Amino acid sequence: MRVLKDDKYRAILQAARSEFIRKGYKDASLRMIAKDAEVSLSNIYNYFRNKDEIFLTIVEPARNSLFHFVSEKHTEKHIDFNLMSSLAYQQETVEAYIQLLDKYREELRLLLFYSEGSSLSNFRDIFTEYLTDVSNHYMLLVKKHYPQAREVSPFFIHALCAFMVSIVGEIITHELEKQEIHDFFKEHFRFGTAGWRELIGL
Repeated sequence: MRVLKDDKYRAILQAARSEFIRKGYKDASLRMIAKDAEVSLSNIYNYFRNKDEIFLTIVEPARNSLFHFVSEKHTEKHIDFNLMSSLAYQQETVEAYIQLLDKYREELRLLLFYSEGSSLSNFRDIFTEYLTDVSNHYMLLVKKHYPQAREVSPFFIHALCAFMVSIVGEIITHELEKQEIHDFFKEHFRFGTAGWRELIGL
């Protein structure tokens, strides 16, 4: 397989992205991708082993950015509940959410709803488990800084993480405008901050 990322490589990715968005992974055609990229079908295999590798190349930046965002928001610098409930912090976080969802809207739609048949066909479960693991680690950090904090059941955390994955899907599915996403997250943070304070007793 060639590793040189030339114009043909970029043309294949552009054509493949459009094909995946139109048809989803399962029904996307390598022949159509080759036709739209104006390359031969055999030429695609000079750059990619198969359709799955093309798909991964297209969606991995979205997946990596999403996971990085989740991980970064669950570090020790985000332990202070007074800071997290401040308007400035919430606005900054909301803007970051919006930028991420806006930049990778189509890629996230593919991952969440149209990845059947690919090696990421269970992405919703992968994302939920990743978010659950990160959240469990975060709760250990909370306990470290706030020993008086009440315990939260593992299943509650898992269910809440599954809910968050659904929220991302709902935002993408309903094609909300930026202001609508902004308004939703303002409500969500207000609701969530009060809920967590009550739940863990801080």
